[in-house]
Amino acid sequence: MPDLPLRAKVRLVTTDVRTTSPVTSLVLEEFRLRSPELVVAAARIASAFSGIESTLPLLTSIDDPRDVAAIWALHAGEGTAAVLGQRTKLDPLVEVWRPLKHYKPRITEWSHRPPTYYRLAVTESGINDTEAVARAATPSNSSAGSGKRPLGLLWIGSPIGTHAGLLILVGGADDASVAQRDPGQWPLPLSRSLGVRIYEGLP
Repeated sequence: MPDLPLRAKVRLVTTDVRTTSPVTSLVLEEFRLRSPELVVAAARIASAFSGIESTLPLLTSIDDPRDVAAIWALHAGEGTAAVLGQRTKLDPLVEVWRPLKHYKPRITEWSHRPPTYYRLAVTESGINDTEAVARAATPSNSSAGSGKRPLGLLWIGSPIGTHAGLLILVGGADDASVAQRDPGQWPLPLSRSLGVRIYEGLP
């Protein structure tokens, strides 16, 4: 019997790198610009960061437009050298640098619908309770169809090296113009008296 040619079917499979390589750290950089007019130039420099995750926009404090923040989600093998390298380019625009902060990710979730705006809350107060945060972050069936705004992104991180503090980043997926009408609104019982810093930004 003659040998028959071997026929094989090849199927290409695309893999989401975020599934195979989860986020290992969240890095926060806060700084104060020399003037609020420099925010556009600073945003361009910050957006030049290249990594596995898409670069988030520069976020502006709801209290003072000179105070801004940049945040990155890093995977294994990605270091902060590129983040630190941006400081040289940003330095002429910056009046005060805050220390670079590293957070252990508790929640790093994205939806298929990209966010239309971002809100970030940062605090150094409060003692972390991982189990309580996990319970609070678990969706409830009773909330379905309740008219709550959809989320496009949710990152929660606890600072490395201390038990106090928290970082919460929310990416909203609804009408950004509605979200921007009252920048003082925040969906959690936060207070400036507790040292909570709140930032907002658009893609």
